[in-house]
Formats: sequence, structure tokens, C-alpha cells
Amino acid sequence: MSLSHLAGLHSVKRLLPALSRAEAGVHAVLLYGVAGSGKSAVADALAQVWLCTAPTSEGACGECRSCQAFGRGASADFERIEPQPPSRIIRLGAIVERKESSELPGLPIQTFFRTPPLMARHRVVVIEDCDRLNVDAANALLKTLEEPHPHAKLVLTTSAVGAVLATIRSRCLAVACELPAGEELLSAFGELAEEEALIAQGAPGALAQIRAHPDAAREMVSLVRDLDAATPGAALAMAERFRAVADALADRLKLPARLANALALEQLGTCAHGLYPQRTDWANAIAEAHRRILGNGNPGLVFDALFAELGAS
Repeated sequence: MSLSHLAGLHSVKRLLPALSRAEAGVHAVLLYGVAGSGKSAVADALAQVWLCTAPTSEGACGECRSCQAFGRGASADFERIEPQPPSRIIRLGAIVERKESSELPGLPIQTFFRTPPLMARHRVVVIEDCDRLNVDAANALLKTLEEPHPHAKLVLTTSAVGAVLATIRSRCLAVACELPAGEELLSAFGELAEEEALIAQGAPGALAQIRAHPDAAREMVSLVRDLDAATPGAALAMAERFRAVADALADRLKLPARLANALALEQLGTCAHGLYPQRTDWANAIAEAHRRILGNGNPGLVFDALFAELGAS
């Protein structure tokens, strides 16, 4: 899997071939960067390099049995751990064998790593959004990082590196997934519309997502502009417009409702900051609404209260 087609990510592109060599001595990598920077694509590329039985100077060969199995999504030596709904938390059962482990996809990490590779060079686990590990899971993962099996490799990703335990960060090779510079972004995507520049903030993945479904992004910008002049009495109507944008994101991106609501709030906050950076009160209110949504708050109540607060400020 090549990263050459992705904009930005220059440090990762230079580092990936070096990590494929046995003498690199790295068993865990933490990829960090903003949402849409390409962390998941990098994680998959690194996983394939570590699985590949005949890596080249450019990365994975793409032809060995292990690469072929990975490409089909059928590698017995690879596992992906992600936050689980509804709270988007990675719990202890994903790391060590527990009663609830049987309800989760795949094996607990410690169980998975006990078995040597079946056809690959290593066994590889990717942990997406590792900042969503709860305290017990993070502490259990720390033990795995401190005492790794010789064949074990871990790739962690996060958009909130400050929320990752310092002890976990210190036991990984931390690599930034940089955004492309302005000229590189323009070369890859051409001129950006207002909503693209405001919401994507230079992240290629976010920009591609907006271009696939531009109506929701345009409505978000319109909503924020109207909000600045809205009266307190318009709060419920504004909340209803926002719910429609969140529903559109859920439908077009095939996201669960809670993830779509959280994404819509993230876009609202980014857009509001871009248009009205002086409105720190808006930023705080939107961040609190985001926290409540991820904490299983009722969307209708959260959105109504948010827009009542925004309209009154």
C-alpha cells in the first residue's frame, strides 16, 4: 500500500521504509494529527509493511501471501481495535480476556499476541482513536507495550495526542501526520470553496469528504452566519436546521447517529471559529455540547439547549 498519492505526510513517507527493516527495533508507533490528515491510511500502510514477508525499499511488496490476504481484509495476523458504540470507548475487554470480550469483534490484544504469526513476519494490531481507551484498558495496554512479544507490532492513532497517557506515548515512536502546505493542497484539490476552507482546515480527508457531499457543508456555513444575527426566539428553528445537517451527514456518510451528531458539532465549532474567532463563548458552549453527545446525552435536548445559549449570547 503506497502513500505517494496522499498529500502531506512527508515525515511518515520518509520513515515508512526504514520501519520495515528488522533492525529498526520499533514495536509500537503512535500516529497523531488532526482528523482527515490520513492517519488511518498510514496505519494500514505500516501494518502491511510489518506483515509483508518480502518488503522492499519502498514498503510492502504487495504480492506475498500475507500482502494478498491483507488486501482482501482476511489476514489472520492482523487485527483492528476501534472505539465501540454507543459511548465510543475502548474497554478493558479489548485488551485482556474478560467476560465482555466475547461481545467484541476480534480477540483481546493480549490473547491475539500469544500466537506466533501464521503467514506474516509479525502479528499487527492497529488501535484507532487510542485516546478513547478507558483507564483500565490504557493501563492494560501499557503492560503490553512494556513487555512485547518478539513478533508483536502495534500502531496507534489519535487526533487528541494530549489525551493519551504520557506513559503510553513514551513507549511508542510518536510520528506526526502533517497536513500539506498551501501550494501542495491547491495542487491536489484546486481552488477551495469557502465552506471547504472553513471546515476542512487543510485536512485532505476532511476536504474529500466535503466534496463528496457539499450541501451539508454549505448549509453549515449558512447556519453559522445566520446564527450571528439570530434572536433568542429563533433558537429552536436554528436547532432544527442543525439537526437536519447532522441527519444528512449520518445518511450520506453512513455513520451511526451519535457519530454524525458529534461530527456535526465539530464542524459547527470549526466553522464558528473560522468566521467569528472572537466568540470564545460559542466555542465553549459547542465543546460542552460535544462532550454531552459523546456521553450519551439526548441529541434533541442537547441541541435545543446549545442553540438557546448561542442565540442568547
